[in-house]
Amino acid sequence: MMQKPIPVWLLVLLGVLLWGGEYVRRDLWAPDEARFALVSQEMREGHWLVPYRQGEFYTHKPPLMFWLTNLFSVVTGGTIGNVAPRLPSFLGAMLALWAATRLATRWFSPRAGWLTALILPTSFLFWNKGGFGQIDMLLCGLSMTALYFFFTSCEASCTRRLAAAYASMGLAVLAKGPVGFLVPWGVFLTATWASGEWVGHRRSHLLWGPLITLAFPAAWLLLAWWQGAPDGFFQELLFHQNVGRVTGEFGGHLKPFYYFLMYFPIDFLPWTLALPLAWHVLRRVPEVDCARVRLVAWIVFVIGFFTLSASKRNLYILLAYPAAAMMVAAAADRLVQADAGWIRRTRMALLGLMALLGSGMVIAPLLPGLPFDARWLVPGGLLLLAGTVVTTRIGREDPHTPGWVAAAAVSLLLAFAATGALVYPAFDDLKTPDEVIAKAQRMLGPRDRILMYRMHGEIFSLYTGRKGYMAFTDEDAQAFLREGTQTNHLIITLERDLPSIDAWLDLPTNLVHFTSGSKKLVAIPVTDAL
Repeated sequence: MMQKPIPVWLLVLLGVLLWGGEYVRRDLWAPDEARFALVSQEMREGHWLVPYRQGEFYTHKPPLMFWLTNLFSVVTGGTIGNVAPRLPSFLGAMLALWAATRLATRWFSPRAGWLTALILPTSFLFWNKGGFGQIDMLLCGLSMTALYFFFTSCEASCTRRLAAAYASMGLAVLAKGPVGFLVPWGVFLTATWASGEWVGHRRSHLLWGPLITLAFPAAWLLLAWWQGAPDGFFQELLFHQNVGRVTGEFGGHLKPFYYFLMYFPIDFLPWTLALPLAWHVLRRVPEVDCARVRLVAWIVFVIGFFTLSASKRNLYILLAYPAAAMMVAAAADRLVQADAGWIRRTRMALLGLMALLGSGMVIAPLLPGLPFDARWLVPGGLLLLAGTVVTTRIGREDPHTPGWVAAAAVSLLLAFAATGALVYPAFDDLKTPDEVIAKAQRMLGPRDRILMYRMHGEIFSLYTGRKGYMAFTDEDAQAFLREGTQTNHLIITLERDLPSIDAWLDLPTNLVHFTSGSKKLVAIPVTDAL
């Protein structure tokens, strides 16, 4: 069975098992999930080419994610609920798994491809982002598709594959801007140069290929202009957003230069523990030396590229993890090349981490003061402990076969699936402000708006069905209250900004203090306009 690449239907089944429960049971959380769902919702109510948020044009992201959310809403009965905003991430995860397993099969062996299908989705960040309705997993999948066509074009010098690679990057640009082109293109050029494959490789595509990529965003922008995009949209989109992110103008994500060197090993857990073994094994197999160098260059470029930016988030380097997973999978398929001491130390470290996590999850309900029902942790913990026992037995019987690696990966997959379906939804009460949602629905008419004071507040608009008005100055907030278009008003702001409102508004006594995630907020009902 493992002499052929893993079937697509089995990858889809694996994805449904891993993320399906979370998609159905967990609410959309602020900021990204709620924001992207709200933008998708406003898109169907207004302009399909210019994204809007709270009635104002939204330039932070291109429109592909919002188009796909609306497309997938057909599957969910036409409504944008919990599932449709996450299906673009599912699509991205499937594309990434397909490309990674196919490349691992070509570069190493079919069994390495099967092991990649288990190792990649059980690395923490890949699993975590596959369950969230964010753009980065979609970007990763489109970038991986481009890399698959790039690398396979080297084998057959196929123009159609090169064109498909550049088209995939065009879609990636429509998902998240220029990084959709710069990063996969840079990975391919760096990897082929580092592995010595660039000599003699066709280079004419470096001239005509980018034109295919640019045709996708160019067509979108041209249509948006033709349909009458609002003033300031193009300047904000093309210059302020892209330059601002590189220079750190959006200061919320300013991080030190070593940020990714710290988060890469954390977010690739538990398989970070196997990377030294992978390096040890693959260096002993001369026939895969080219592929090993290629993968290392891939990882180094992704981390190095985003290190140059002042703005950093751990999910930016998601594209590095498929390469790391392929290295671990290839080494697991060749454990006969490893010293027994290397295998023993790696296996014990992996088993120790699994046992520690499993035990912690099982005893968590006994700990006082946890902010959620910790009993939901127990199933995942038991699965990890059972997987630890099975992996231990298989590893003792024959440590030089990949069976113990596969057993560990399967137990992690089941534990992650249980965590997503059971534990994450237990945090909904902390993430979703039900009391304020109910109050807004009672106070405000269907066309009334919520005043968001110095905040965006997409989650409130999404769940109340009342569009927000974002006021970042006192003058703007007061002008909105004086409009007289609605009788009752609801102001939502951070607690720290309450004194600013108190300076120009007689605060009522029935303030509602609440939390949404880590933020402390207050809802202010106002029955008389200024």
